[in-house]
This record gives sequence, C-alpha cells and structure tokens, in this order.
Amino acid sequence: MTGQIIDQQTNETIPYASVYIEGTTIGTLSDMDGNFSVNVPLPVNKKVLIASFMGYSTQKKKLNEKNVRKKMTIKLKTSAKQLDEVVIRTKKWENPAWAIMRAVQKNKSTNDREKLKAYEYESYTRTNIWVGNVNENFKKKKVVQDVLKSFESFEKVEDENGQPIIPIFASEVLSNTFYIKNPDAKTEQIIKSRIRSVGPDDDEMITQVLGSSFVDFNLYDNNFLFIGKSFISPITSEWRNFYDYTLDPKKVDVNGITCHKIAFEPRREEDLAFAGNLYIADSANHFALVKIDGTLGQGANINFIDSVFIDQSYTPIVQEDGSSAWMPLHQNFVVSVGKIGEKWAKVKIKIKIRNKDFVVNEPKSRSFYEQPVLVATDAYLDGNNEEFWDDHRHEKLSSTDAQVFSMIDSAEETPRVKRLAAIGDILISGHKKVGPVEFGPWPFIYAGNSVEKHRFQIGLRTNNEFSNKFSFSGFGAYGIKDKKWKYGVTARAILNREKWSIIGIQHFNDLSRVSVNQANFNSKPIFLASLRWGDMRYPYMEQNTNIWYESDVMRGLNVQAKFTKRIIDPLFPYKMDGEFVDNKPVYDRLNGSEFFFKLTYGLGYKYIATRTHNRKKIAQDNRPRITIDYTIGIPDLFGSNYKFQQIRVGLDQKARLGKLGTSTYTLSGGYIPTKTPFPLLAMPFGNNVPILYNQFAFNMMNLGEFVADKWTSLQLIHRFEGNLLNRIPFVKRMGWRAVGMCNVVYGDLSEKNRNQSVLPQLLEGESYDPAREAKPLDPSMPYVELGTGVENVFKVLRVYTIWRTTYRTPTADNFAVYLALGISF
Repeated sequence: MTGQIIDQQTNETIPYASVYIEGTTIGTLSDMDGNFSVNVPLPVNKKVLIASFMGYSTQKKKLNEKNVRKKMTIKLKTSAKQLDEVVIRTKKWENPAWAIMRAVQKNKSTNDREKLKAYEYESYTRTNIWVGNVNENFKKKKVVQDVLKSFESFEKVEDENGQPIIPIFASEVLSNTFYIKNPDAKTEQIIKSRIRSVGPDDDEMITQVLGSSFVDFNLYDNNFLFIGKSFISPITSEWRNFYDYTLDPKKVDVNGITCHKIAFEPRREEDLAFAGNLYIADSANHFALVKIDGTLGQGANINFIDSVFIDQSYTPIVQEDGSSAWMPLHQNFVVSVGKIGEKWAKVKIKIKIRNKDFVVNEPKSRSFYEQPVLVATDAYLDGNNEEFWDDHRHEKLSSTDAQVFSMIDSAEETPRVKRLAAIGDILISGHKKVGPVEFGPWPFIYAGNSVEKHRFQIGLRTNNEFSNKFSFSGFGAYGIKDKKWKYGVTARAILNREKWSIIGIQHFNDLSRVSVNQANFNSKPIFLASLRWGDMRYPYMEQNTNIWYESDVMRGLNVQAKFTKRIIDPLFPYKMDGEFVDNKPVYDRLNGSEFFFKLTYGLGYKYIATRTHNRKKIAQDNRPRITIDYTIGIPDLFGSNYKFQQIRVGLDQKARLGKLGTSTYTLSGGYIPTKTPFPLLAMPFGNNVPILYNQFAFNMMNLGEFVADKWTSLQLIHRFEGNLLNRIPFVKRMGWRAVGMCNVVYGDLSEKNRNQSVLPQLLEGESYDPAREAKPLDPSMPYVELGTGVENVFKVLRVYTIWRTTYRTPTADNFAVYLALGISF
C-alpha cells in the first residue's frame, strides 16, 4: 500500500516519519515529500498501520481490503508534550537529515553563485567595535575615565542585554563587488567610506579592509577564511566527517521560500566548526542554501575569541535558462573578544552587510578585474557627507548608531587617547607621523657592528597627505668608528594606481655585507635592521644609483625592471683573479652596470595600499605564488669592469590541510653561470640575531658561512593548529599548538669561481681564523636543520628547538632554542 504523512494543522508534508505494521518488523520511513510505501502481509484485515514522528501524536489506522488499494493520507497532530516513541530501525535506516544533505551536495553546482560567468552587486557594510562588560577595575584606568567623561553629553549606549558599552570604532562603506570566472577573480570598488576610530590613523589602508569582500564567505566552498583561520563549512563535501545533523519535522518559510530546517553541531569540539541551523530549500528550489546561523564551537583553539556568530541569507537570481544562482542578501558577523586580564573588559566586533542590485552573466573586460580592491580617490576624503549616506544607505541608521560616530569623535580629542593612538601608530608603522612627513623607522635608529662600532641613523618619508601620486624617502647615518656618513634618497611616482604601475629612482651610499643578496626582504623590519648589527665577515661600501619600473600586467602577475649602476668597495681583503699581490691584501673595486627583470605570479595573494603608497599583503589563500628573476651585468657599459648573470626561481605557498593543520613553505633555487666577483655570489641567508627566530632564514647558519653559484633550498614550517596537542588535557587547556620545521639547502661552487683571493674582515686585534671563512657547499651533502616547537604560549610566545644535523663542527652552533613573539588568533 502507499500513502502520505502530513501535518493536520498546516497540511505540510512530513518527511522521514516512521510507518510500520503493528506487531511486526515491517516498516519504512516517508520520503522528503512525506510519501511512503509498505508491503502489507496477508491477511490484510485486522492489521494496524502506525505512523509517528517526534513532536507529533502517534496515529493508528485499521487496514482492510478496500483502503489498502487506495493512497492513504495520514494526518499527524502536534503533541502537547513529548511522548515515548517507537521507531523501527531497519538495516536501511539513516538520519533523516542525511538525504537532504546529499541533495545539497548534488545540487551545489546548480546553486553556487560562482558557477556564473560573472556577477556584480552593490554592498553597504557597517562595522562597529565597542568595549562591553565594563568592570570597575577597567573604569579606574585614566584613559577610560577620560573617554567616559567625553561621553557625558550623549545619551547612554547599551548592548542588546542593556549593559553600557564604550564605542571605539565605527565605519560605513559603500562598494560594488564584481566577479568573473575562469580564472576566478573578484574586485571590490570602494565608492565611499566613513571611519571613526580611537586608534592609529591610516584611513586609506583601513578603508580597503572594511568592504564586504573581506567577510564575504562562500559556504559552498569546503572551507572559508576568517580572522586568519580556515573554518569548516557546514555543507562541506565531507559533511558527515565533521558535523552531526538533526532535521526539524516541520518545514519553515524563509523570505517566501519553503525550507527544511536542519540543526548542526561539530562532531569534535576542537574543530574550527560551527553549531547552528541550516535552512535548505525544498526540491522546488533544488535544495539551495537559503539561510544559515551559527556560533563557533567553544572548544575551538582560537586566541582571545570568546565566540564567533555568523548569519547569512541568500536570494535566488533567475538566469536566462531558468536556473537560479543564490546570491548573498544579508550577512551579519559578531566576534566577541574575551577578557585578557582581570582589569580588562571585553571587545565586541559587529559587521553588518546588505547587498542589492544583482546583475549576472554580464562580464566586463578581463583587465577590469586586475586589482582585488580599488578605492575611489575621494572615498575617504568626504565620508561625512550626510546627504550622500542618506541617499545610499541600504537601511536607515538608528539614532544610537548615528550618535556613535559623534561619541568617537569626542573621545579622539581627549589628550590621553591622542597619545595612545600616536604610540600605537609608531609601533605598527615604525614611524612617527607629523602631518605629511613621517620620521623613522625606529628599529634602524641605532646599530652596533664591527665596522662602525656605533651607528646612528635618522630617516623620513612622505605619506598621502603630502601627495596621492608621489612619495619621497631618505636617510642619513654616521659611523663612530669608520667616521663615514651614509645616506640614501628615493623618489617614487604612481603612474596608474589600478595597475600599480610605479616608476622610481634611488641613490644611496651605504655600508652593506655580502650574504644578504639572497635574503627574503619580506622579512620583518626588526630582522632587516639586524643586518646592521654584529660581526660583518664580508662588509663593503656601495654607491648605488638605480631606476626601476613595476606594474601588474594582469591580475596576479607583477613585472619589475631595473637598471643599476653600482660601485662596490670591499672592506675585506679581496682580489678577483688569483693570489694577492706580493701576498699583501688588496681591495679590488667593482664597478658594475646591471639590468634586473622579475616576474611574480600569485592569484592567491591580496594586497592593500598603505598611506605611504606601498603595498602590504593582507590575505593569502591556498594557491601558490611563483617568482622568476634574471640579472645581467654588462662589462664596459658606463665603465663596468665585470660581467655577471644570475637566474633565480621561487615557489611559496600557505597550504591549509584541513584538520591536519597548515604548511607554509618556500622552495627556491638559482644559478650563476658566469665567472662572478665574490661579493655577488650567493650565500644562504643565515640568522645573526641571538635567540629570536626568523622564518625566512637558516637560523643555525651564520651570515656568510657558505657560498655557492648554484643552489636549491626548501624552508618548511607546519603548524598542527592544536590538533596534535589537543589530546593532552593540560596542553589543551593552555591552548598550546605544536609545530614542526625543516630547512634544507643544496649548493655547489664551480671551479671558475673558486679561484678568488678572499679573506674575511679581521676584527680589531684579531688574527686570521679559517673558521670565519665562507665555505663552498658540498654538492653531495645538503645543509639541514630540523626543529620542533610550541606556539601560543601565553597567547603571544613561540618556543622553537632547532638542531643542525649536517656540517656540524666544534665552532658551529649545533643546537639552539629560539623565541618569537607575535599576536595571532
């Protein structure tokens, strides 16, 4: 016999209700439309059919020869209280929600908006940050007292629980988002922004990260990035491995769309997964995701975060073929930052996004999508135009939200807030901002080394208050021991901001050291400054004039070209050919004219422009980046006395491996085919800073320890993201995270470059020590250092133990413990 189970009150079908013959093991479940089919054993008369579902009263139907031949409709009545329920689970029984989740997976390609050739829409994003749960200890802080006093003329602002709050940041941004497929590219145009902040001043940079694109998560992807972490989507293709689901017996209406409501929760509390509700359209709308609300599981190992709440809803956009793509309509995100100490309150970040004016399958030219973020020239210069915001906001500001902007303005004017904001800006930017000019950077103010003994330096640069197209920078330095002035000046002009086309010219006369030519100059400022410190085995003075050009040819592809005229005066005994003259040290001057070309391709990197017209990496996905550069030095050009060629290639990636953690690696190699002066040969980049770990260096290797003209290296660090140590109760409670690392370099120095007379610089009162001399790498033996460690100690400290496993000598550091400081979620 066949039939259908429906709700007596609403007449809606009830999927996955239990239907069985009383007194037997014969039974089934209704399908997603409430239909069922049961084989009734003979004789039919006096058999009883029972239908039940959680939340409903059980119904019984007596069967006879007549009614078993017709389609039977069984109406279940909502139960006033939960009754004991009998459910026959046959071997084919499964969680009723699973069939719907399989249908979601089957229809992903139909519903996902990124199946479209292109789409675009307008976004309004409002961000508020406030301090809540303000305790008496926190109120005693003088800066807090000043802020509260500045609020006295305003009405009190409270959170949703009626507790007073202190607003510290508020913004609203109007933007347009554009997407094109194959290869996927997304661009956000910031039209207008309004920012108020009790903190550092860089509206240009902040504007670029306040648009909708930085929190526009596509849950049809298996994972999505937020606050630097990779979270697991509740509709991941591996849904059964990460989540448990419970289907609500009643369908619900969401924005006029009939939906299945499915509760979900993480299977393991330590996973970066959410608990909440999915609202999945029924078969009429191809099981599309219509709405989701979720809260991050309490067991997730994330620093400082008490909770993360997400709420997204989608709307169907019908295409010409009649199918629909589901676009993000409303998005809300609330992040609660917990107490750091007893005297600290909590911080809450609330982001609200509203989208409209959807256009699909009308792609623009590929060049339009070259930059991830574009900011209109006047986007943040006229942000207070109330008439503009009244016309363009997607929803009206409440009186409280409108007041918050004025409250933050008032707090910014208090002297203590101004001082704290200035200090924060110095720590973040490294410079002291004085209107259009900035002085610094502070890590370079002083250095001590074997050439200068005490080095003092002052520098300055311009920012966007000086010009939106031109930037200038310079420095002056003086060494106490060598009694020499060093200096440098740089000028840059932005020819096309959208393509990041820049031309620049630079001249400097400064001290440097052999072994930094292979350094990764994405290193942090403190490590760049450290190159001025310590024993300089192979120092030299360099006069350098160069002119360069760079541009983004297409999205992800950056090209650079540079011409350099340089004069190098080694400060160590050096002669290019053969032995020293009469066994007396000489110092050969090198005069070179070089051309440099570089290609960088990486779609997964997102950059923003700073107030000083530089670019800063702000986000990175799973896709790798590749670099290729070529340098050629041409003899006899403008007095050049050497020839030189070098080619280098590099591959780097931050590979997120789900619950296994994240691997970050850099694979690089290079070749110098020419007979080349020693100062231009390759030296693997060591770490000369005691105790402090540098992820871009071979930490157990000294600067200038090895030399090569062909080489290959791998630098790898794997973060287990808490998945390894979480099984130890104490470690789990402390939030520690295990890491492993491996640094390897193969190299060789050809015979044509071995016949150079080179001695390292002698320190005052020191005789020649062969242990300080650069050694060629043995091509049959790689240099290897291995390490392990623990991160997130006291939330900010990282401790690494590293072993040097090859080229171990009595004078080398074969084991060391390194520390690193950093705040991360």
